[in-house]
Amino acid sequence: MESVSALQGRVSARVEAQTKAGARVTERWRKPIIPLEIDLHPSEGIELPDGRVLVNPIFTLDDEQVERLRLGYVCAKCFEPFEHAWPVRCNACGAPVRREQAAYFAREFGGVAPLGSGLNLNDELASLEERRRKREEAKQ
Repeated sequence: MESVSALQGRVSARVEAQTKAGARVTERWRKPIIPLEIDLHPSEGIELPDGRVLVNPIFTLDDEQVERLRLGYVCAKCFEPFEHAWPVRCNACGAPVRREQAAYFAREFGGVAPLGSGLNLNDELASLEERRRKREEAKQ
């Protein structure tokens, strides 16, 4: 099974490859998609004949990145950015963007998910202070 860290490593390697000398990301449209979080889907995956399990990833993207996907400026399969929206096919993976991406996006987009603890900063600081105080009391 591919771990979350392996997926993050692959995404990081791709971003690094896109930004190396000679392939500088100077055009605004070439801005790569960088997930805020990558999780493994709890129930969707494929077991291969050799016993390996490939689990579908769940990508958490910011609003701008989701909008670029929705408007056809980025391939939903491989996250390759396009200079113009809705090309016939993705140059990187060959996905039929113009014909199928809108339906794929509608089917796969999971909606908006909250990130973080849900506590405001003051509550978080109070909680940290309380934990620190309890640790100090336990030491004595």
